[in-house]
Amino acid sequence: MFRIAIIGRPNVGKSTLFNKLIGKSFAITDDTPGVTRDRKEAHGKLGPLEFIAIDTAGLEHQITNESLEKRMVEQTHYAVEDADLCLFVVDGKLGLNNDDYHFAEWLRKIKKPTILIANKCENLNEATFEKEYYRLGFGKPIAISAEHKIGFGDLYEKISPEIEKYEKIFEELNLNSDSSFDDENSELIYQFQIAVIGKPNAGKSSFLNKVLKKDRFIVGPEAGITRDAIAVDYDYKNYKIRFIDTAGIRKKSAIHQKLEKLSTIDSYRAIRFAQIIVLLIDANSLLDHQDLALAGQVLKEGRALIFAINKIDQVSGDKEIFMRKVRQQIQDLLPEIQGAPIVGVSAKTGYNVEKTLDLAIETHKQWNNYLNTTKLVEWLKYAESQHSPKLYKGKAIKLKYVTQIKKRPPTFAVFTNYPKPLEGSYQRYLINSLREYFSLNYTPIRLYFRKSENPFADKKDKVFSKKLHQPKK
Repeated sequence: MFRIAIIGRPNVGKSTLFNKLIGKSFAITDDTPGVTRDRKEAHGKLGPLEFIAIDTAGLEHQITNESLEKRMVEQTHYAVEDADLCLFVVDGKLGLNNDDYHFAEWLRKIKKPTILIANKCENLNEATFEKEYYRLGFGKPIAISAEHKIGFGDLYEKISPEIEKYEKIFEELNLNSDSSFDDENSELIYQFQIAVIGKPNAGKSSFLNKVLKKDRFIVGPEAGITRDAIAVDYDYKNYKIRFIDTAGIRKKSAIHQKLEKLSTIDSYRAIRFAQIIVLLIDANSLLDHQDLALAGQVLKEGRALIFAINKIDQVSGDKEIFMRKVRQQIQDLLPEIQGAPIVGVSAKTGYNVEKTLDLAIETHKQWNNYLNTTKLVEWLKYAESQHSPKLYKGKAIKLKYVTQIKKRPPTFAVFTNYPKPLEGSYQRYLINSLREYFSLNYTPIRLYFRKSENPFADKKDKVFSKKLHQPKK
């Protein structure tokens, strides 16, 4: 699909334009310069035109070799290389500065098709188009207001010919191609989403860079580099997986700045939309209150959870003994997460990164599983024969029927004459038995008890009438 990169110096309104083109508030926006750091991609539309829109970090001119800004600019350079068209955004209210001239020269050198956009032109005035804008070398700018969606008709007229050229080239390529060619991705299974979450500096972006086998996300020793939740599609073993990198989530009481609040909200939204959650935990600071709170939130949302203990390469001593202690600690503190995979990984060396993906695929299968009612009834009889419920007020509790009422996660209803006494320990027994019987080792399971009503309770007794049954003479 045609790709459009939105570039420009900080605080000219790139993310606002990006949000308007994709039709929702996908990128975090604020008056503070430099909010966007990694590049972000989404499906955009402008009238009938469809394309991939790419939001980028603000271009900085004066940067040091090891600075975070340098890594941000590198990501923008990658976005421009991948794009078919650039929207070079400048500030139509404040005018141009040295950075605009510097990066205009850079764009001209790489000879990438570019449209110049003067943003923040709510009060359109011809004075906006003074000679200084023509010096950038891209002709007369399009005056828009991304915030108020003004001037998008002019933008459409500029973008449309570029997309038509692109489509014409690919039509010719399709006509000249061998129709018998087999697409190697034709066997791809429908995609699912994996969100990688954790506290700041747990190594989430490094982990995903190792998965993707390239430096797609900005990483560094600074905590809190990632601000937006960023989605990237990746094909792995015939599965099309969408990975979501999220901002580090701290305790609510420790969050005071507006930007961090917005980043945290974005991370929690990623949890709601993903099917599998990889909770990355630093092996050097295991399971504090925040890790437990994040795991609890994942369970509350009904998502499948994988614990990835990162930086396992930094653990001194026997790593197997260390992981056994970690597993025991998690099971003691979070007994409701029985069965969740727990794996030691190293985002630095790549240790167990592929194993984590394999576990995610198996977990997704189980999380999306549906069990036949006949087999469930057989299991219920077996479970009751192994361990029957205690008497309730001297009366026997009968397990009459079971059925699966929902997938994702597997959710079951057991019908009985006395639901309340079964909650707690017997409920946990049935969940563990169900998990073992059907090999549901990794997915969360929900099991509820329902009162089995007498189907004839509301019907009146039939009155026998002698008149109706008298023999004929």
